[in-house]
Amino acid sequence: MTLPNHAMTGALIGLTVSNPAGAVIGAFLSHFLLDVIPHYDVPGETNETRIDSRLFQNVQIVGGGLLCGLIILALLFTRPNAWLLGSICAAVAVLPDALSAPRYFSVKRHGKDIRDNWWFWKFHDQIQWRAAPRYAWIELVWAILFGWLLSRFLV
Repeated sequence: MTLPNHAMTGALIGLTVSNPAGAVIGAFLSHFLLDVIPHYDVPGETNETRIDSRLFQNVQIVGGGLLCGLIILALLFTRPNAWLLGSICAAVAVLPDALSAPRYFSVKRHGKDIRDNWWFWKFHDQIQWRAAPRYAWIELVWAILFGWLLSRFLV
C-alpha cells in the first residue's frame, strides 16, 4: 500500500485502541497486513527502474509524505487529547517502508538495489505478492473507506 493508506490505518488504530502499547504494536503489524493485499506500485521491471523513476518520487515520497503530514496536522487540530498517539501510530504504520530508505539511496547513488542484504527486506518484498499499477483501484477504495472512517474521528 502507499504511505497515506498505511498512515490512515495506523492513525485510526491509535484513535480506537485504548491501550497505547497495543495501539503501537497493532499499527506496526497493520503495515504487513496491508502489504499482503494486492496494491498499487509504480511501473517498472526491476526495483532499480521503479525506485529511480520520477513517478516513484512524486507518488510515494512527495505525495505520500505530504498526505501523512496533513493527517498529523488534522489530528493535532481536531483531536488535541489524542493526536499524539494517533500520530505515533501513523508513523509506526509507515515505519517498515521507511526502513527501506537505504535501498532507495543506494539506487539513487549507485544505480543498484541492496535488497538481499537484510532478512527484513526479503520478508517485506515477499509478502507483497501483488503490487502493480493495475491495483490502483484497491488503493483508492481503501483510501476512501479509511479516509471516511478517520474523518469521523476528526469532527
